Amino acid sequence: MDFESSEFKGHVKSLAQLLGVSPHPDHLETLSACCTVIQQSFSKEALEKRKNAKKGGKASSLMEAPLGFETNDAVLDKAAKILRLCFIHDLRDLQTKINEIIVSVQSITANPKTDTRLGKVGR
Repeated sequence: MDFESSEFKGHVKSLAQLLGVSPHPDHLETLSACCTVIQQSFSKEALEKRKNAKKGGKASSLMEAPLGFETNDAVLDKAAKILRLCFIHDLRDLQTKINEIIVSVQSITANPKTDTRLGKVGR
């Protein structure tokens, strides 16, 4: 096998592109990097580790979240949790509207031609 042939270099380059490896001027260095990526990503151990990895966090119900106080009445506790969720929803809507207003004001007041060289910090 001729490691210096243009065909071999082309195959190394295409392999590097498939694996997402940045090409090196020396095609043998690129091939070495490809081997490392293959060993780390596609070995039996790596595949088992990826297979056994957790897919995500534990799903939890918002109704199971602690309320922060007790009323000794399950129906009243549930109603308080629902009111808290509604309040959080309203706060998020308010925050979105505030952010939109800030963006609109910045689009009016922002001056892209500002000369930052004139600004001085300290004395």
